[in-house]
Amino acid sequence: MRNAWRLLKPLLFFLLLTLAFWIGLFFVERVVFVGINSIKAVDVPMEELGKACLHGVVFDLSIWGYISLIVCAIYGLVVWACQPRPVIIGVGAFTSLVGALVAFLLPANAITYGAWGHHVDAGSLLMVVDTPQLMLASMETWAEIVYVVLCGLMALTAVLTVVKLSRRSLVLSGEIPEPKTMTWKEKGVVSLTALVLGGLMVLPIRGGTGIAPLNTGRAFFSQHIFANHTAINPLWNFAYSLKRVKATEARYDFMEDAKMERVFGSLRNKNSERPDIFSVERPNVVVILMESFSAHGISYLGGVNATPNIDSLRHEGVYFNNFFASADRSGKGLVAVMCGHPSLPNLRIIQYPQKTQNLPFIARKLREAGYASQTFLYGGDLNFNNFNSLVNMAGFDNVVTENDFSDEEMGDKWGAHDEYTFRRLLDIIDKQHEPFFDFYFTLSSHEPYTVPMETVLEDKYLNSMMYTDKCLGEFMRAAREKEWFDRTVFVLVADHGHGGPENVGVTDRRKFNIPLLLTGGAVVPKDSLVSTYGSQTDIAATLLSQLGIEAGDFVFSRDLLAKDAQQFAFFDFSDGYGWVTPKNYQVYDNEAGRFVRNDDAREDTISGKAYLQKVAADFRTR
Repeated sequence: MRNAWRLLKPLLFFLLLTLAFWIGLFFVERVVFVGINSIKAVDVPMEELGKACLHGVVFDLSIWGYISLIVCAIYGLVVWACQPRPVIIGVGAFTSLVGALVAFLLPANAITYGAWGHHVDAGSLLMVVDTPQLMLASMETWAEIVYVVLCGLMALTAVLTVVKLSRRSLVLSGEIPEPKTMTWKEKGVVSLTALVLGGLMVLPIRGGTGIAPLNTGRAFFSQHIFANHTAINPLWNFAYSLKRVKATEARYDFMEDAKMERVFGSLRNKNSERPDIFSVERPNVVVILMESFSAHGISYLGGVNATPNIDSLRHEGVYFNNFFASADRSGKGLVAVMCGHPSLPNLRIIQYPQKTQNLPFIARKLREAGYASQTFLYGGDLNFNNFNSLVNMAGFDNVVTENDFSDEEMGDKWGAHDEYTFRRLLDIIDKQHEPFFDFYFTLSSHEPYTVPMETVLEDKYLNSMMYTDKCLGEFMRAAREKEWFDRTVFVLVADHGHGGPENVGVTDRRKFNIPLLLTGGAVVPKDSLVSTYGSQTDIAATLLSQLGIEAGDFVFSRDLLAKDAQQFAFFDFSDGYGWVTPKNYQVYDNEAGRFVRNDDAREDTISGKAYLQKVAADFRTR
């Protein structure tokens, strides 16, 4: 097998040397990026800029992984007939061309970032290609010359470096046997090894072995947006945006914009008169976002009694029975609750940090009002579904994730079980300064619904709801004994809708009907039912209004306790939307271009369309 090893050496040396090349190239890119945008880096500590380079390496490795996958595949297939020297030279030429193109375009990305505030993506590149003069319009002639020279030097340096690395990999390999002098067995070993190496490139491509594949949210480690953007690899970001470009262009033009604005405006609150339901002016606020909780397992919403503690807690505060999820995905629900912003069919704004950074956040509002102690707690991988970017932009000063729990506390797949995260929440609250704001996201009731509790209900989904409800009950009983309990409001709400044991579809009310409870010692009314129709996006205005905090920038959020609160709930699903009112339940399929459920055709059929059109228009301008 000596010949096999000698034939593999050129490939191994090439992979290692190009690894150093790509990491080095993108390090230079970040230096250039910070240099060109130095005015944006003024308030960012140098330490965080250094961390940005470290956090960005995972994206650099992903780029290297994609290219190395191609190299390994080519090498493994042609080794049967070709001498490796021309193969290495060939893939070296390919790498040098890619490197030259990347090196030439990176300064352009840095310049456009200064104007746009985000990296070049698929949509913005089309603008640059169509009207390249826009990129240079604000530059002096001397700056244009410097820019072109800089790009040229970087491109030339990239080509020369890769050519030298290709030659170096051959020199380090020493004598290379001719394929014709090798046995079939030796060739097979080389080919299989090269293909296996290519397969292993899936690890750097995905960013590791975790559940969540690599996404832009992985770069968000800081509350300084510029530091997060420095970590993002522009080339990776552009490729990532390609598969979403069609979604971002989605338009729902049911009517003229002027008419849409009139209809949407009629849905807004006009009267700010509301009852005061909190006993203190600035109570502590704890939001508990419950994974997959739906009407199917909640008796007061018409389901089976899988949640006896929630059923009991509703008698200790204010609860809503006509409350709906904004969608059926956690990423959409998280944005709806934290930002009061609805989602779009086939699109999650959480996947676009350059847009979510412009959303309003409850956490930011409360910090401005004096809520300095803020914790986000999630027992899973915060990189999943870009959660990390949203949490960092919200400005939480303390973030607790699966990395903060022991192996014994972890479940089989998603992270720490709810009994351990509820206990951690109690410990965190005990140490906080008042008033505090905490946001806790449970996870044990996530598919595959494996919980550390003896099976009580035959259906695994309902049984997992019962487990989380049990953990909630234990937490609330312990909280009642705490000195801070009488000054605290708990907001209990689900993260999204669910099909339940019967796997009902979007035309079934139970799919999106979820609980909302306001409870705790600071909630004055007891056993108070609110039947106003609303959704997760309305939590922001409802909560902030009770705290006396202006909520006008939450344009899609309504105060559900206001006397003139409009009666409707909006939700979306894959290429469709739902509109629920006291008199009607409408579900519109955009692809079919018709209502698939409309209980009363005589009722208004335009409000839901106007609402969706407004959300789409808002998305495009973020």
